[in-house]
Amino acid sequence: MTEAPNDSKRPLRIGLLVDSLTQPRWVSKIINDIQSSDFAEICLVVKNEATSEPLGRFQSYWKNRKYLLYALYNRIDDRISLAEDDAFADGDIKELLADVPVLGVMPVMKKFSDWFPDDAVEKIRSYDLDVAISHGFRILRGEALRIAKHGVWSYHHGDNLVNRGGPAGFWEVMDESPISGAVLQVLSEDLDNGEVITRGWSRTIDRFSVKGSRNNLYWRSSSFVVRKLKELYAKGKVTSDSDAFRPYYNRLHKMPTNAELLPKLWKLTWSYAAQKARYSFFFDQWQLAYRFRNSPDDPNNSFYRFNYLVPPKDKFWADPFAVTFEGKYFVFFEEYIYKDDKAHISVMELSKSGASEPTPVLKRDYHLSYPFMLHWNDRYFMIPETAGNKTIEVYAAERFPHEWKLETVLFEGIAARDATLFEVEGVWWMFVAIADTEFSDELHLYYSESPLGPWKPHAQNPVKSDVRNSRPAGRPFYWKGNLYRPAQDSSKCYGYGMRINKIVRLTPTEFREDEVSQILPQWRKDLRGTHTLNICDDLTIIDCLVHRIK
Repeated sequence: MTEAPNDSKRPLRIGLLVDSLTQPRWVSKIINDIQSSDFAEICLVVKNEATSEPLGRFQSYWKNRKYLLYALYNRIDDRISLAEDDAFADGDIKELLADVPVLGVMPVMKKFSDWFPDDAVEKIRSYDLDVAISHGFRILRGEALRIAKHGVWSYHHGDNLVNRGGPAGFWEVMDESPISGAVLQVLSEDLDNGEVITRGWSRTIDRFSVKGSRNNLYWRSSSFVVRKLKELYAKGKVTSDSDAFRPYYNRLHKMPTNAELLPKLWKLTWSYAAQKARYSFFFDQWQLAYRFRNSPDDPNNSFYRFNYLVPPKDKFWADPFAVTFEGKYFVFFEEYIYKDDKAHISVMELSKSGASEPTPVLKRDYHLSYPFMLHWNDRYFMIPETAGNKTIEVYAAERFPHEWKLETVLFEGIAARDATLFEVEGVWWMFVAIADTEFSDELHLYYSESPLGPWKPHAQNPVKSDVRNSRPAGRPFYWKGNLYRPAQDSSKCYGYGMRINKIVRLTPTEFREDEVSQILPQWRKDLRGTHTLNICDDLTIIDCLVHRIK
């Protein structure tokens, strides 16, 4: 990428390439994000003036006769999809672009590609664009790729390391891939090898519906553009992974033919029926499992040895955090009541001889979970997840362990999940998953001189955008001199497993961690997930998603 000093700190000048002034909601969100920012503004809309004569119904059927089954699946999927916030619902963007000039361009069209005429290129360049964002035209070629200082940015909704072509989000469902990727790239003459300036991975959230999974993927990636524009404004350049040599070894994906899709739909239908039948007799319940180590050298990490704490069938127990008080172990955890569709925080005393009955200690009108526990300045604090209230709240023990009072609110107006605090060399760090849309869940870092704030954001936020290895899964811990951070792996399902990462670089401007191991729910046949790990002195405690009969 071209590096350019951000001399006068004027807002970045953005061009928007579209086929129509009617756009899906996920694109409208991107436009609104740019126009609402103080670092970028859309100065020009380039509208495609090319038109095509619609085919008659019979001609259309005949031309697409090899793909009729795909069209039928999409029609049914569109009707039965449970996606509540439809990313693809069309809306008029004229109001978002009031007073922005619209330049119509009739491209030179050859096969699947579009070239801009010289006079159009000259006119566009007169607007002195920093970035052009493509949501229209076909494959751009020639000078159309050089109409802005930092190129033409475009989405590819698919992990281009393993999935190139299309349709977007389709093959991940049909091939039962647990994750779906998206990239934002700077277009080049080589269509599939543009410079990738950001990428992210989300769960293929609906294993039976392409629209449902695609909806999640498009919403989740909708923040990529404004995030990279902010970086460009601040630094005069954007980071990319263009230096890495990454060959593409899979086939080029295309629209499935009838013959190709039929066996996949049969398999999909059978899997759906089998799942419905299975959950008529069984349900999944979060339980706790623990073990006390036998010696200082015992890593206490063989989970088949653990003892289980099984809740009644009308609730589940998850997110356990243990602390010691007056020589005793107390475990705080999320206690979710199915009929209330909401959880509170409960506590139980735990010893080698067993556990006490759980006692609720913190209830609110909103959902509580992940009660991160902190002992600081001879006081006990609890920081439960309060994303339902869009806050990060700190509670202090009035009378440990049963009475807690709100001490302070660290953040307001954000859907923050699983805030996890840790002190390293006098600096406090907060690892937290923040959703900038309802569908995203990425790792953000903050630092402070005190756990009670004020907190400053890390320069690289979000430092991770990967459903397999971002969201906190418990308190960081030291093992043989190294600092490790457990993270949730929600690729196959929410809370499927955990990844253990060794933190190798942690400063206000840099963050790097290397994955060293996984924790998968494989030590018992009835396990479906595990997503919290905490170590407190001799006690190690986890949660487990158990498949049990109703």
